[in-house]
Amino acid sequence: MSIQVLLAYALLTWLTAATPGPAVLLALRNGATRGFRAGLFSTLGNQLGLLLLAGTSILGLGVMLHASPWLFTLVKWMGAAYLVYLGSRMLFSRGGLDPDSAEGDSKGPASDFRMLRLGLWVSLTNPKAILFFGALFPQFVQTDQPLLPQFATLVGLSVCASTSCLLAYVWLASRARRWLQRPHTALWINRVAGSAFIGFGAVLVGLRR
Repeated sequence: MSIQVLLAYALLTWLTAATPGPAVLLALRNGATRGFRAGLFSTLGNQLGLLLLAGTSILGLGVMLHASPWLFTLVKWMGAAYLVYLGSRMLFSRGGLDPDSAEGDSKGPASDFRMLRLGLWVSLTNPKAILFFGALFPQFVQTDQPLLPQFATLVGLSVCASTSCLLAYVWLASRARRWLQRPHTALWINRVAGSAFIGFGAVLVGLRR
C-alpha cells in the first residue's frame, strides 16, 4: 500500500475514533462511574466488536446486507432497539451516573466480563462504526495488491486509533470522577448521554441500503 493511502486512512480512522459517539459516551460513563479498570474492559469489548465488523466487511457480508432488504432491516432495527434501550436507562436513571444503581444505592463493582460484553454490544450497534466498515473501509483496499496484508494493516490502524482515543476518554473521566459524581452534574450527564444514545438509535433506523 502507498504511504499516501496509509496516511489518509490513519488520519480518517483517528478522527472517526475521537468523534463523540456511543463508544465514546460509554467510555466516559464507565470511567466516571466505575473507574479506569471498567473503562479498560469496555474498551476491550469495543475493539472485539470492531474486529467483528471489520471481519464482516472483509468477508463481503456488507454486500449481502445491501442485497437483502429484510436482513438489512432486521439488523438495523435490532441495533437501534439496543441503543434506545441503553439511552432510556441512562435518561430515566435516578441513582447517579450508574444506571444499575437505585436511589443512590450501588450494587457494587460490575464484573470485568459484563463491562467487556457491554462494550462489545455497543460497538456492534454503533452507527458510526457500521458506516465506517460498511462504506469507507472498502474504499482503501487496493484490489490489484495482496489483500491479506492490506486488511491486517488497515484493521490494525483502526484498533490502535480506537483503543488510544477511548482509553484517553476513560482516563479523563476517571480523573474527574469526583466532580462527575455530583448529583446535579450526574443528572445532566445522564440526560445528555441518554438522549444521545436514543438519537444514535434513530440515526441507525434512518440508514438506507
